[in-house]
Amino acid sequence: MNNINKLEKIIGYTFKNKELILKALTHSSSSKTFNYERMEFLGDSLLSIIVAEYLYLNTEQKVGKMSVLRSSLVSAEALSKIVLENNLKQFIIVGKSIKATNHIANNVLADVFESITAAIYLDGGFEETKKFVSKFVLQNVNSVLNTDYKTFLQEKIASLHNDYKIEYKLINSLGPSHELIFEMAVCLNGKIMATAKGKNKKEAEQLCAKLLLEQIEKNGLNS
Repeated sequence: MNNINKLEKIIGYTFKNKELILKALTHSSSSKTFNYERMEFLGDSLLSIIVAEYLYLNTEQKVGKMSVLRSSLVSAEALSKIVLENNLKQFIIVGKSIKATNHIANNVLADVFESITAAIYLDGGFEETKKFVSKFVLQNVNSVLNTDYKTFLQEKIASLHNDYKIEYKLINSLGPSHELIFEMAVCLNGKIMATAKGKNKKEAEQLCAKLLLEQIEKNGLNS
């Protein structure tokens, strides 16, 4: 119970039903029946709607950029980082096999953050959940807004396929030497996924990354 009290101080929420937070912290390696898997599903949806609402009400970004921003804010990489930076990893309940290695994968850390989100919702309702998400996720909006599309793409691909290699290749340069237009391609494992033109290579690369991100948000990643 002392551990739960310590966790509650960190996240800024006190549970009326302590069983909810215990379940949210329990990995399936510890218990096949009492674990966070169903709660993680709910938490994922809650994070998505809360972040989407915030971006709609507080930014002037277009739909494509809002989708990219939301994906970046709730990605496994972003959520696992929050868990680690706030020392929440210590509260996760795992089985002997994981405990022996002293290593918890980033996707598990992210799942736990989502399940904690769900536990707060089930215990305290939507407004308390929004406070929690605001404290740990929405505070990162400004820094994410200033992140470039190439970084967004790197994070997105990493969350989907860690083995994919991203490359940018020059396809063509057009026009007179003093007004060159560069056509670049973004490739995944050597396969061209999107092309774009820009006044310099960096601009064209950013546009390529943006186009591929939009494709992924619309249709998923087709290998």
